[in-house]
Amino acid sequence: MSVERTYRTRLAAAVTVALAVTLGTLTAGPALATTATVAGTAAATAAQQDAIALLPDSAVLGNGPSGFLTRHRDSFDTGDVYRWTRYEDGVTTVLPAGKYTGSAQSDVIVKIEGATYKLYDMATGAAPVVIDTSSLGTSAKFVQPAGSTLVMEAPRAGGGTDVHLVSKPGDTLVDRTVSGLPATAAVRWYDRPSPGTLVIRHGASWSSTLNVALVDIATARVVEDRVLTAGNYDTKVTASATHLAWAEYDSAESATLQVARRGQEGTTRLPLGKGPLSVGFLGEDWLAYAVSGGTRALSPNPLHSLTVRSLTGDRTVKLLDTVSQIHSDVDGGLLVQGGTIEHGEGLYRITPGQDGATPTATLVASTGRPIVLELADQIVPATIDFGTRDANLIWQFAGPADAALTVELKHTATGKKRILTTTLNQQGRANVWWDGTFGDLRAAHNGDYTWRMTAVPRNGIGPSVERTGVLKVAGKQAPHDFTDSSSPDLVYRSGGHLLFYDARQVFASGQVLDSTQEETLAEAIIGGGWDTYDQIVTPGNIGGTPHADLIGRDKTGVLWSYAGTGKAAEPFAPRTRVGGGWGIYKAFAGGSDVTGDGRSDLLATDTAGTLWLYKGTGSTTAPFATRVKVGGGWGVYNKLVATGNIGGGPAGDLVARDTAGVLWLYLGKGDGTFAARTRIGSGWNRYDEIVAIGDADRDGRPDLMANDSVGGGSESLSLYKGTGDWRAPFTSRAVVDTPVELTNMPLL
Repeated sequence: MSVERTYRTRLAAAVTVALAVTLGTLTAGPALATTATVAGTAAATAAQQDAIALLPDSAVLGNGPSGFLTRHRDSFDTGDVYRWTRYEDGVTTVLPAGKYTGSAQSDVIVKIEGATYKLYDMATGAAPVVIDTSSLGTSAKFVQPAGSTLVMEAPRAGGGTDVHLVSKPGDTLVDRTVSGLPATAAVRWYDRPSPGTLVIRHGASWSSTLNVALVDIATARVVEDRVLTAGNYDTKVTASATHLAWAEYDSAESATLQVARRGQEGTTRLPLGKGPLSVGFLGEDWLAYAVSGGTRALSPNPLHSLTVRSLTGDRTVKLLDTVSQIHSDVDGGLLVQGGTIEHGEGLYRITPGQDGATPTATLVASTGRPIVLELADQIVPATIDFGTRDANLIWQFAGPADAALTVELKHTATGKKRILTTTLNQQGRANVWWDGTFGDLRAAHNGDYTWRMTAVPRNGIGPSVERTGVLKVAGKQAPHDFTDSSSPDLVYRSGGHLLFYDARQVFASGQVLDSTQEETLAEAIIGGGWDTYDQIVTPGNIGGTPHADLIGRDKTGVLWSYAGTGKAAEPFAPRTRVGGGWGIYKAFAGGSDVTGDGRSDLLATDTAGTLWLYKGTGSTTAPFATRVKVGGGWGVYNKLVATGNIGGGPAGDLVARDTAGVLWLYLGKGDGTFAARTRIGSGWNRYDEIVAIGDADRDGRPDLMANDSVGGGSESLSLYKGTGDWRAPFTSRAVVDTPVELTNMPLL
């Protein structure tokens, strides 16, 4: 056996609850060779006491006067690792590979090797006692140990099954058959025994009324057999020298604790609450009970606390805040895996008070983990770009406690919020994914944000945890974004007004808005006077500001420029006159950098079918250079759309729809000219508007939006996602559920 020496951490005041009673040092066996490891930490109070280190998530399988047996899954590769830890000096012995078990109030542990069992007395370190049970037959079944006695089941020659108590004092194998069990005991369940008493629940069938039989291990005889009121195969029975206790449950899963004095028929009923109770006796005068698993519970329950109740009165005392296992211990005490808010998770000894005094709880071994929420780490990015993906905000908590997290993100400039909720995973980690939208599903604005994280323990144990901080959303400016969110906006013209709708909100809502909601959908309504323009183009950023701009041609042929501000309520600065004489053009297209200089350019076709290029200058007052002729023959097209770089080439591209409804792609060369056209689809004459919306789905490629049959009664939005492949630059049509508010309005 290898040995780990665990240096114990000085701990608080013996975690003594009620009267301060400290536990004396227990006697341990001979010391073994050791190697050093470091223990976990725990809190300290005024009075100091040693606490042994206990690996988190260990299961206690046995406990005796000198120490306790645990099972722990160290890693997936190693499987279960068994350890024996001594109380006296905290030495932890790693047992050789194999399967082990133990029992309460005994230093004897059992290694299971097929039909052979090796019994180790961990207090003395003596050579193991080897018990071969093959004489019971190949159908014999090991049930559990009771100290140095093995409880076995073996088929009876005449039918049925007998219970055998097998031991080996000295060199002699002793096999005793338990007498006094009714012949009708066809099904049996075994509760955790003490070294002297075996507890067997039995019945004629799974659904029959059950009895509980108490077997004196010394004589192998049933000394008491009584009806288990309202009990079933899930009911656990606890026995002391003087009492029995078990829980019964009604249809609403409310628990009533039944307590009976041994040898007497009557019971005392104690209605307690909801949950599967674990129960243990403390001496002859106290009973402890709790619902296990409180640290990972999803709702508060007073029964998660370990409560002791006087059997001689109505007095109750809370000793621990959570419980996972209860084991009977020496001198009428209990050994409980659980925790307190003050001292955390570990193994606690519950000691009966002297002369009827209140029992006390003392921390024996600590995992070093709290049972309350404690924030161990957080990862909140200082800057977030929602241009291509969501953001993950992470909070890591110590200990096994679960929590409900609420994270409020608030845009400093506007006060708009997003509230996100989640719970912790099994590792105590909260991954809070923010998709870059506000609570109304609109894309989050760029700028400064404050955040507030509140973690509330779901089990109701301990205080909430709150943290605050700041971050910045700083996405790239999108060419069709007028509200500084790095997400495209849908722009409609209705009479003399421009209406702006957040594309992400429109795509996500999928709802038909009633009249009471119509005012809430539009992110901005700008007006009036926009009906003075017979052409409105959204060319991206042409004026040198960080935000997308807009140009309009009035009915006298004057072109006007509106510099973008990025403000949703006021997206444009006052207009600037670009120049007159623009009435000669039949169509405009803006938004592509066809010259490769990083600035958006403007393309226009005149009534003769000639295509002209106006190179962007970046100047607010003079946004375009002198026009350059690109070529003739463009009169066959009734729709031009500057798409940005959709084909994967060196510069922005252009798509054009001819009068037959065929859509053609012109790949930009980067010098203001285009490659030969490529046919990319037909049937596009169904659309009244085709708009280069930008990257609507956050995959890094520009997309197209199209609007069906304005005024025809079947209006709908369609999205064509960019692929980046010039041979097939768009995916098939995806219909967007169009809110009724957006029907019968032209899309710009």
